[in-house]
Amino acid sequence: MKKIPLIYLFMATTLITLLSSCSGPILKDSDTILDNRLEHITYRLAFGFKDSEGKDLIVPLAEEQWIEEGDNNWPGGINPDKYKFDYILSNPPDWWDNTIYNVKPAPGIIPDVNRPYLNVLQFDDKGHMCLNGYSGAELRIRFDDKGSVWVNDHSEEGSDKCSWYLLKDMISAPSHPQKTIKYQITCPTIFGDSSVHEFITYWTEDENDDPKVHGQVAICTKVEYEGKVITPIRGETIIHNEFPDSSVNQDYEFVTNLVDIVLDR
Repeated sequence: MKKIPLIYLFMATTLITLLSSCSGPILKDSDTILDNRLEHITYRLAFGFKDSEGKDLIVPLAEEQWIEEGDNNWPGGINPDKYKFDYILSNPPDWWDNTIYNVKPAPGIIPDVNRPYLNVLQFDDKGHMCLNGYSGAELRIRFDDKGSVWVNDHSEEGSDKCSWYLLKDMISAPSHPQKTIKYQITCPTIFGDSSVHEFITYWTEDENDDPKVHGQVAICTKVEYEGKVITPIRGETIIHNEFPDSSVNQDYEFVTNLVDIVLDR
């Protein structure tokens, strides 16, 4: 069993603050555009960026999560001065304005209405979440009575195939399904310039998951970027949270759409 170092502790503490649904947890920093969160569709997409030689371009942002004195408390774990992010919905509700970011607060989620944020997490080449060098279809996280966080050794070792991703949840009511969502990202660290980079994403509902019963994670079918069409992969990770009081142990199914972008730089 290995104790999680500081750079990974943000990821673990993010997991225990997730708000659960039967089809998977909802990130605390999710953007919610509905009132009844029991009926919802989650549009979850994770962007991976590498250069032509396979270098992970998100690493500098991820390594900046922790400063010398500890937690910097940046939303999503990324320095907000290092990037800008926004998105445009194809089927917004009447009160939504695609020209101004104005996500609607929901119980338990209080977003900053001035701008949306991205989360930074690691996944392996099969779309499974990574923590502390371990990955796989199942991850077991143990919290001891002193507040320390551990990843159990019987999870699969996969540090050599784990990469960083920028992840965003957008949660919508079933009455407003999104066929496309346009993401706009400005980040000199990743792109090497200060331009706005647009990604058009296409979505369909998961026919095996009824949002009116317990919510679902929509399927991203393709992503268009600078004339290229990229097909995302869909990954699932079962997360077992083990607490000193076994009566509160919780299991989550974390479903993610991941798209890998190779930049010419």
